[in-house]
Amino acid sequence: MTVSANFDTVEISKILKNSVDYSRGFLQGAEVNMIVFNKKLSDIAAEALKKYIDTKARMSPESLHHVYEWNRVGDPSARLFEIDCQATKNTISLFGKFLPSRSFSENSEEPFTDKANIMENKIAIEVEPRVSNVLAFEVSGEPVFTVNSVYIANPGGDEVAGSFGRAVDEFFDVYFNTTFLRQSGIFDSISNPKEFGIYFPSGAKGGGRSVGLNAGRKYMDIEGVTIT
Repeated sequence: MTVSANFDTVEISKILKNSVDYSRGFLQGAEVNMIVFNKKLSDIAAEALKKYIDTKARMSPESLHHVYEWNRVGDPSARLFEIDCQATKNTISLFGKFLPSRSFSENSEEPFTDKANIMENKIAIEVEPRVSNVLAFEVSGEPVFTVNSVYIANPGGDEVAGSFGRAVDEFFDVYFNTTFLRQSGIFDSISNPKEFGIYFPSGAKGGGRSVGLNAGRKYMDIEGVTIT
């Protein structure tokens, strides 16, 4: 018995060519959308970092009170810091800056404007009377009055100095890579390019490169990520 099979080599060649074009288009689409992906990721990272610091400040107010307005530690609307971001096709950069304080401490008649920067960086200050001839403050709960200026070597104390920088380092070294990227779904999305398989049949049938470009762009899209 003789068995014969006929193949439509023209159709097979067309499918193979479309498949190759689709694959190339997918890679090109992903590359084209890389800067969009990085920009969205940088925005997400900046917002997640701010919320992380808010949470950490509420848990450890003694070390992070200086980057919030007086008596409002951990309150997002009272932050004395801002996180800006910048993204290119190959890099993501975050930049932090401290904001001026406008609130008053309990025993002050004017804002300690640069308190976040001064306390974080352990910048020594000298306090002298302005509205009267006497300085009044407390030491270990006891009132102190003096007509002299007072030199303060470490305004925020040892727990405060450098604590904001340590919180930022901890966020990126521990939380962002091991927790946030996984919980947000970004890690799984990038690890599993399901869009390639979803759109492959359409690309192989005739869409080729144009379908691949669209699939690649969708693969690099991270819309809908929620930061809690």
